[in-house]
Amino acid sequence: MKRFTISVPDNLKKELDSMADINWVEVARKGIEDKLKNLEQFEALEKRGDL
Repeated sequence: MKRFTISVPDNLKKELDSMADINWVEVARKGIEDKLKNLEQFEALEKRGDL
């Protein structure tokens, strides 16, 4: 598995740290996967001319 780093503003980091019981890496991974699926669906619709 590959890794990459993101930067967040200090105020957001404080909020994330205050909710330590949440796996923020998994939240981010799921968000990225969902966005990719949405973009793929959009591109498929665009290619078919359904937009």
